[in-house]
Amino acid sequence: MTSTSFAQQPGTPQYNSVFLPAHGAGDTRQPPRKWGAVARGDDLQLGWSVNGNSEDQAGNLAVQDCLARGSRNCRVVNTFSNSCAVVVVGQSDRNFLSLPRRSLDKVRKTALKECGPECRVMFEGCALP
Repeated sequence: MTSTSFAQQPGTPQYNSVFLPAHGAGDTRQPPRKWGAVARGDDLQLGWSVNGNSEDQAGNLAVQDCLARGSRNCRVVNTFSNSCAVVVVGQSDRNFLSLPRRSLDKVRKTALKECGPECRVMFEGCALP
């Protein structure tokens, strides 16, 4: 008679060598995340945050920053996580760029190149764990 053994049965060679999601290994763990956000008020004034522990917290911090700069009715317009971001300002437009796994320098250069020669950096930073 042949017996079937399973990896999680005591005494089998695979006992405690196969991890199941319920054991806290594998795909049940999420990497740490840091969040950033950009908020805009009625007068187009911007607020900025790169140190949120959640998307909501980053948004709230950006709204607070926007309000502190004298704007009203500020609301979140962009969020990003685990990446660097840059807000560049040109004569007629504001551009936002966030690139995961890129250095701040590379994101800045890309944003300025896409915006044009008359643009300048308004906000920049990284929301990284």
